[in-house]
Amino acid sequence: MKSKCIVFFLFLSISTYIKAQSLLDKISNVETESREYVMSTFKGTRISIGHSIETRKKNTLEISFMSRYWNVPEETSDSFIADRMCTRFGLDYGISDKLTVGFGTGNPNGIFDGYFKYRLMQQRADNKGSLFGITLLQTGTYRSRNILGIEKRDSFGDKLAFTTQVLIARKFTRNFSLQISPTFVHRTSSRFDIDDHNQFAIGFSPRYKVSNHVSFVSEYYYVANPLESIDTYGAFVLGVNWEVSKLLLQFKMTNNQIFTEDAFITQTGQNFNFRDGNFYFGFHATYHIQL
Repeated sequence: MKSKCIVFFLFLSISTYIKAQSLLDKISNVETESREYVMSTFKGTRISIGHSIETRKKNTLEISFMSRYWNVPEETSDSFIADRMCTRFGLDYGISDKLTVGFGTGNPNGIFDGYFKYRLMQQRADNKGSLFGITLLQTGTYRSRNILGIEKRDSFGDKLAFTTQVLIARKFTRNFSLQISPTFVHRTSSRFDIDDHNQFAIGFSPRYKVSNHVSFVSEYYYVANPLESIDTYGAFVLGVNWEVSKLLLQFKMTNNQIFTEDAFITQTGQNFNFRDGNFYFGFHATYHIQL
């Protein structure tokens, strides 16, 4: 009889614990569901030329095409619209809602690039948590061809460059968002002793939404320790983003022609003006598929 009482009380205790734990889980789920997060600080994974804090949803594949068009003053050409152009094709995939990876290749500059981006913190809409969204970005590039001649090209390692960014953004109103991007760029080689292998920069990227599907964007990058061997300027862009269902179209005017962060942030060789050779028109199309 005594053993039966012990078994009964043990069963009663376990049942009470399970019910209490189930109740705590339900309360925790309700608290989690009640948290309101800010959505669509930016519409795409790129603001214009640079990355935004946005990551792709899990199992979403993004296909992108980027292009730049410009004229060269010393060249006589019968080309339609522009004398020169360069392109980049890319694939990006959401491993989880917070982690996105991507790969791309550019032509004719011969740059291969890859990156991973992790959403560290998301802005809360109820002002009870984080006031900012924070995403970490790490990129790596390989240059198969000589572009500006500032790096050694004796080995595979000499042609590599890496960029680390902390993307910090806040959606202030329904229409206005701002991102600040502290940046560290490392090139594995330098042809000239006066050029530092490491460069520090910061980017400023506002976005203003003018309708449900159209927004104006801009970007500017300031480099604290620019290259000494060549003249460089801060990368600048003015653009319009147009969202059409799962297709995002981006039109931009900029002073750089290369698509990777280590290049356009630290190696922009033209000032922003409308003279031949200093002005580039860009077009960027992105389409995403839920797998």
